[in-house]
Amino acid sequence: MVLGLGPEIIDYMYLGIGVFAYISILTLTFRDLRIFKRTGYISYRKGAFKGIIASTLVLIGIFLMTIFSQLIGLALVFIGVMVNNKGPREKVFTTAGAFDRFTGKTDLILTDEERKEIYEKQMLEKKQAEVEKKKAERREKMKEQREKDEAEKP
Repeated sequence: MVLGLGPEIIDYMYLGIGVFAYISILTLTFRDLRIFKRTGYISYRKGAFKGIIASTLVLIGIFLMTIFSQLIGLALVFIGVMVNNKGPREKVFTTAGAFDRFTGKTDLILTDEERKEIYEKQMLEKKQAEVEKKKAERREKMKEQREKDEAEKP
């Protein structure tokens, strides 16, 4: 017995942790979807995708917890919570209250043209970053080759 609690209590506690994680992740995912729909920022779309993947992992963990093994299921629940890490975001709230932030009601509402413009700008920045990364890799390979050639000279 752990801390004087019976095995049934521990079972329900693990299940409660899993269900709470699942509901929390789904709430944040729906919030990200609403913010993406209102603003068009790619980071919120990526956050929603991560939330869908994380909620799936948590749901599988809950099923494993009830059917197969509690520890494996709980580990999968925690992995799902870690996958739900959203990363840096754009500022979309200025004067919104706590409930409006919770539900994803942003102060910033863009038209379709503005959303399209922001999306194209973000995609262009992403492509430019990839090109710069490839250039840096090429420079590094050339530097290594030069060093190798110089080392081979008598």
